[in-house]
Amino acid sequence: MPAGFDPSGPRTAADVSVSDLVFRAAAGRRARMVSWRAYQQMAADVAAQIRRAHSGPVTLVGILQGGWITAQSLADLLPASTVLAAAARQRDQRTDGLELFAGTDGLLQATAPPEGQPVIVVDEVVGSGRTARFFLTHLGQLTGCEPQLACLAAADTAAPAPHFTAWTMSHLPALVLPWRVLRDIDQSAACLLAAGPLTTAQFDERLRDLGHDIDPDLLDLHLHRLAARRLLHRDGNRWRLPGAPPAE
Repeated sequence: MPAGFDPSGPRTAADVSVSDLVFRAAAGRRARMVSWRAYQQMAADVAAQIRRAHSGPVTLVGILQGGWITAQSLADLLPASTVLAAAARQRDQRTDGLELFAGTDGLLQATAPPEGQPVIVVDEVVGSGRTARFFLTHLGQLTGCEPQLACLAAADTAAPAPHFTAWTMSHLPALVLPWRVLRDIDQSAACLLAAGPLTTAQFDERLRDLGHDIDPDLLDLHLHRLAARRLLHRDGNRWRLPGAPPAE
């Protein structure tokens, strides 16, 4: 454990507004769904890059929540590596540092990275780089190391740019990752309806093509909730996006 590390002790790094760490897709930003197969390939690509850079085990620090999921996927492909979760600690509407946790049997306990391993901060997507920069800076101050950054996809204008990533794009879309297909149902619907109106059964078929097996009644409930918010219209038994031509 690094000298002087105290999981419950004070943090010395400058704080930032909590809203600066919350990712929000810009209004009108296009969305792109990622299938389970594509996600697995992206994770494999990132893990291969890490293996080329580091011959031994690494410590993967996943930013809660999505980065924590991605870090665990990478750990499956990087034997003997350590997986930790990272969260910004909040006080009022400001952060006052960073906390690291190890997960064991459903519990998260405050911890520190093992000594001697390269430390890699992991997130799902890096857009502006604002959140990644916060965690890299605070983790470096906390441990005395120079952590690297890994993600599934990044904008080519991200600052900092990731050391390891599967996709780099000039116009990064709002990615709907497999575990967010219902949580981001508005974006999922926008993707699936881009080619034209669909029935609930056709929605189900498209989702199965992407590797999702969702109860049709649950899917229908989500679609009706979107309609109640005027984010979808229904013509007969077919759904369409607002402004799209009515289903024939």
